[in-house]
Amino acid sequence: MGPSDSSTNNPCSRLESLPVEILQLIFLHSLEVNLPRASPRLGNALSSPLLYTWLIRLVFSSPNPGSREGFFTPDFLPPPLDFWALSWEERARLQTTLLACRWCTFTLLRKCQREYVNHAIRRKCTGLVFREEDQALLSNLDPRFDDLEDRDWAPDMKRGKGDIVFPAQLEESLRTPSSRSVDRKVAIWFHYGALQIREPNEIFYENDLFRLPCANVIKPGRIPDKVLRSPWSDAQFWFLQLLSSDFYLDEDQFSLDRSSDITYRLIRKRKFEPFRRLLCMSFRSGNCRVPSRWPLQPVHYSLVRRYGSGSGDRFINFILEERWDDIPVEVKQELLRYVESP
Repeated sequence: MGPSDSSTNNPCSRLESLPVEILQLIFLHSLEVNLPRASPRLGNALSSPLLYTWLIRLVFSSPNPGSREGFFTPDFLPPPLDFWALSWEERARLQTTLLACRWCTFTLLRKCQREYVNHAIRRKCTGLVFREEDQALLSNLDPRFDDLEDRDWAPDMKRGKGDIVFPAQLEESLRTPSSRSVDRKVAIWFHYGALQIREPNEIFYENDLFRLPCANVIKPGRIPDKVLRSPWSDAQFWFLQLLSSDFYLDEDQFSLDRSSDITYRLIRKRKFEPFRRLLCMSFRSGNCRVPSRWPLQPVHYSLVRRYGSGSGDRFINFILEERWDDIPVEVKQELLRYVESP
């Protein structure tokens, strides 16, 4: 007897037997993110970087006024995907779901940011004239996206006027007697994947910002667990920094179970570096747009003393140096006595 036919041993369902193009169309119509997980065959058919890119553009692009006309073109977001057909509740749910997917990585999101900003330049900077050297830079922004060190990370959740700002004039046919030497300023934030075209003004207003990723002000998506656990790599923290301004950490500012559990584990396992980096970051909660620094609970102060290594303990000294204003008065005295004890 010859080798058995694998298709006989593992017969396809009617859905699995459809052509890949039809399966992808069904997936895009339904936006059922769990469909690729239903079987290996469906997973293979729907595991496409291009599909992932379209989903990210659909779910994480900003709904700013300037994107309502001439932005979501078929070459950028093909039918049947319709950015404006999603309700904000659906968008938040999909954001949470996609962020938790294994394929949704910092590297892929950075690639999508580059493509998003380049698309915004092509669609929204028509009619603007730049200096020759600025035009050359706008045509090749990849090196700027590659450099993550010298960027506006907005540690206090307040973005500056832009990592780079290009002055521009309206082209001759659009100029009026009131036109100035600089008619517009085009600002780009490389870490945030953001672009803004604004009129010159001494006061900076953060409005009509093209941005990816962008979450709802109310009921945003949730920061995924995968960036809040070992191995605590630099890529995880870059991803976390990118998400921290828009996506939520804890359900609300009074229920801090998630962040508290993470802090508890880091102290017990003596993971100082992720502990230090998290405590220097700010996050929002699910029901509050105002960000606050990574929370410390009373149990954490007791825990650092319990697992401390004496007067030179890095956890306690870091808390005293960096979070002094957040520590209750009675706890300050206890921590100071601990580090001053022989």
